[in-house]
Amino acid sequence: MFGLFKSQPAHRDIGPVAAQELIAAGAPAVDVREPAEFAAGAIQGSVNVPLGAVQMQGIAALRNAGIDVDATHLVLICRSGNRSGVACGILRDTLGERAHNLAGGVIAWAQQGMPLTPGGA
Repeated sequence: MFGLFKSQPAHRDIGPVAAQELIAAGAPAVDVREPAEFAAGAIQGSVNVPLGAVQMQGIAALRNAGIDVDATHLVLICRSGNRSGVACGILRDTLGERAHNLAGGVIAWAQQGMPLTPGGA
């Protein structure tokens, strides 16, 4: 009863396998880590839009990076899943349930044996 008025996040936390499937199906992968972190190793095909840019510009930061914000699904990524969860929250009004947070971030991705490439190339 006490949880009745507790707001629920609009985004969904997903694991590495589900994220990989969405990305393979064409979902944009948005990495919200800082540029140096992204350059050191990122999910192939991901686009770097630092959390600070999302905090300042909202959905415009993704648009400015060339990301299809009208895609059916978008996967947001960071090191551990915390910053990407924050980004999902910021983008909630625009993306709603289309935003998926990679739970565990690139740490969980790498632990599953999935590759990271310099700068997502």
